[in-house]
Amino acid sequence: MEPEIGEHARRLAEVAVRVGLNLQPGQRLLIAEPFLLQGVVRSAAPLVAAVERAALDAGASRVETIWGDEAEWRRAASGWPDRRFREQLQVNTQRLVQAVADGAALLFLQGAHPELGVDLPVKQVAKMRAFCGELYGRVAPDLLAGATNWTAVPAPAPEWAHAVFPELPDAERLVALWRAVGAACRTEAVDAVASWREHVAGLERRRDELNTRRVRSVRLMGPGTDLTLALPRGHRWCAASLVTMEGLRFVPNLPTEEVFTAPDQRSAEGRLRVARAVCYGGSLLEGVELEFHGGSVVRATARRGAEVLERLLDTDRGASRLGEVALVPQGTAVARMGRCFLHPLFDENALPHVALGDAYGFTADASAAESLNRSGVHVDLPVDAEVVLT
Repeated sequence: MEPEIGEHARRLAEVAVRVGLNLQPGQRLLIAEPFLLQGVVRSAAPLVAAVERAALDAGASRVETIWGDEAEWRRAASGWPDRRFREQLQVNTQRLVQAVADGAALLFLQGAHPELGVDLPVKQVAKMRAFCGELYGRVAPDLLAGATNWTAVPAPAPEWAHAVFPELPDAERLVALWRAVGAACRTEAVDAVASWREHVAGLERRRDELNTRRVRSVRLMGPGTDLTLALPRGHRWCAASLVTMEGLRFVPNLPTEEVFTAPDQRSAEGRLRVARAVCYGGSLLEGVELEFHGGSVVRATARRGAEVLERLLDTDRGASRLGEVALVPQGTAVARMGRCFLHPLFDENALPHVALGDAYGFTADASAAESLNRSGVHVDLPVDAEVVLT
């Protein structure tokens, strides 16, 4: 491993442990990735090792990792349902459930795998992803309710670097990706922890300002986009800073630049052009355009991944409705880089965005619960648009 990469990994690990997780002395840490690969990609081992060191230095009682395997994922997807893979996923999920019950911290090291599903049957991949979503559904509600501290962090790896920096020589791509991650995650600051505290405080001030205004509608206007959303009376604007039921503050994803809420699931009207390629289920969706009426997608097209998009929208009733609208300021670190990263933690922090699928329950009070969308998916869609709040 190059010395520069090792230093980047050390800095990211420290921010993940001290800021994202706010790991407590004596707490156990479980490292996982329950979103796509169902385990941390082996090529991210340098970051895992750095996290282990940072966690133990912070007083962790034990650090464990659930590993994933790309070849095994492809083998299982090609012949789904696959009994061996199903059994392993159930074991992994039980480990997550038990970790939450025990009060362990959870760190999700999330890579990007835009070529993972190439040449695989879309129908089989969709069925496997639906099964994985059901398993994660056993954990997600408790996490969002504050059962324990957790965070998701990008995990640079060669396959992701090759997809994002194809114009660079092979030997330079991974270093370039690590530099981008460092800039986005503010790890290069002299005191990264203090920098993050100041940044989160700024997001919370913006959140409070919006909640005071009691915005009733959001309109997104830009090239190929003119979309209007109504916000329920009981909506709440939120920032990516949460508190556990025991009062421990943590940041559930790094990087973060957004302030977000949930629209009324029945309200979306107009058209939307997705500004960046989206990596979903191991496949790329490019040139996506959606038309909404009565809250649901009534027309959907894509230059690439049209069948994957169709399967996504058919996942369940809520998959064709919106569960989130997020405001992102101009000129964020990710936006200044001027490229698509094929990773939700990056691309959602470059532009305003909406999300197909599930709404976060904490974005509204009990009076608005029926207005929130429910789905087994949550897919962020960046939009190049001006945002008008009324």
